Amino acid sequence: MGSISDSVYLLDRDEVETKRLNDQHRFLVNVSNLIHPSVPKDDITAVADLGTGTAIWLQDVAKALPNKSAYLHGFDISPAQYPRDHEIERPGQDPIHLSVHDALHPFPAEHHGRYDLVHIRLLTAGLKHADYTNVLSNARQLLKPNGWIQWEEVDHKALCTDGVPEIAAISRMREAIVEAMLKLGLWPFAPQRVYEDISANGFVDVVRETYTTVGKDHLRLIAQKWVASVMRALVPHSMVVTGEAEDITQARAIVEGLVEEFDAHCESATALVNLGVTVGRKVD
Repeated sequence: MGSISDSVYLLDRDEVETKRLNDQHRFLVNVSNLIHPSVPKDDITAVADLGTGTAIWLQDVAKALPNKSAYLHGFDISPAQYPRDHEIERPGQDPIHLSVHDALHPFPAEHHGRYDLVHIRLLTAGLKHADYTNVLSNARQLLKPNGWIQWEEVDHKALCTDGVPEIAAISRMREAIVEAMLKLGLWPFAPQRVYEDISANGFVDVVRETYTTVGKDHLRLIAQKWVASVMRALVPHSMVVTGEAEDITQARAIVEGLVEEFDAHCESATALVNLGVTVGRKVD
């Protein structure tokens, strides 16, 4: 999950979070696709990833693209999860380049019109509601004519299970996240906002798909682990924001008890995740 503003960011930037981000990437790709089928991979020569975090998405893209010499560049507001030299080596090819940049601001001119695909994923933990259009405008500037954007967000209000009735622990954790995000000016209902912005701002062939764990029994265990990891990552900070906990230590203790209840509930229920993916092609 990439970040935009440190002033409202609800996640940590440490080794535990780095592992969670990489595990999260593998789970979300299993739920959906690395690159949406609408995007013609054979034509891709350059890719940018905004809010790249550990750059795990770009590393998989490097293996998946037919053009193994494609130029790959990741951007994030923080280098905390980058390698020391801000590059990821690719044997026989140019490295994956990593830069520090806030997507709320225009990118350096050398990146304008350079990319066939710009990817954005999970900015909801650090992106205010009013800033989605701004980020999209800056991302659009990176694209070549007919280049594609792919923006993926989870609907936080849909974090639940198929168990009925819902247990109070799940409701409490989800509501803490939603309340904290709204209090900070963030937007927990991002997939619809992303689709509306892309549809209204110079893109055609716009497609929105919602990928879910419903009916995917092979993902049941990993979905449970992923939702639990999201709760452990987001809810403690959210409870401090909402005043449910005095500090992060107390909040983490509360959340551990709630996650234990969630895990017990998932012995007979499936954790449900809704990942909204919107793609569109730039027109000038």
